[in-house]
Amino acid sequence: MKYTLLILGMALGVVSAQLEVSVAGLQVVGEGYAPKGDDKKMGQELRAFNWNAGTKIALLVKSKGKTIIGMDEDGSKVTVFSDDKGTDFTKVKRRFSRKSVGFGFPRLSEDGMALMAEVESSGIPQKGAQSVLLKGELLVSVASKSKLSKSKVTELKKGVKLTVGKQSFEVTEAGKPDWGDDPWSVELKSNVSYKDFKAFKFYDAKGEEIKADKKGSGSMGMFGKRTYTVTFNLARKVDKIVLGLDGWTDLEVVKVPFDFTVEAGL
Repeated sequence: MKYTLLILGMALGVVSAQLEVSVAGLQVVGEGYAPKGDDKKMGQELRAFNWNAGTKIALLVKSKGKTIIGMDEDGSKVTVFSDDKGTDFTKVKRRFSRKSVGFGFPRLSEDGMALMAEVESSGIPQKGAQSVLLKGELLVSVASKSKLSKSKVTELKKGVKLTVGKQSFEVTEAGKPDWGDDPWSVELKSNVSYKDFKAFKFYDAKGEEIKADKKGSGSMGMFGKRTYTVTFNLARKVDKIVLGLDGWTDLEVVKVPFDFTVEAGL
């Protein structure tokens, strides 16, 4: 089968106790073209929309009140992903992945009231298919209450650790940022993500809050362990600092089931 199709489909949401999920988009991309034999070179492929062949459905999760903290990709599951002619996308191996179905990179809205997750597979509907079927369950964490805890006053320099409750953050960089007008920057490393907290706050030795803007983050994992880094630019230079963590106190994981039949029409 040789075809290329990009379509958007909408469907009514499935309602859970706290969250509502709906289909925000459907993308189908067919096989493109690549030179054969000795002339075949990486980067010489022609791909529609510069995207790999496969099927993708975007799910929009909206909260009815509580803040959405994130989604557990490993705990979430897809039990049905197919076309209406019986083509099972869960049986097709994805490019550069051991799993047949993935959730892309879930994204949160700035206000924490919505999350977008994209279910994707390398499977393509067969010719004549009219709809795509998707069924499964998302595990989404939500919260509404938080409490601020602070570290002790600590000298701000590379290598020191800022401890807040049971959480410890190593200062891996401290000094004037490489670019921008901000006078000071601090990079923190730990085994927890900044996304697990409502906010990071910084104070000087006198307890006065220092305006801080998040400028970057990253993570690295190996053998089941993962470390996270996050960088903040501070509005003024300080020699000693207090780290405040505004942590969620009522964090809970909500199971959000979904069951959609998505057609090409809007």
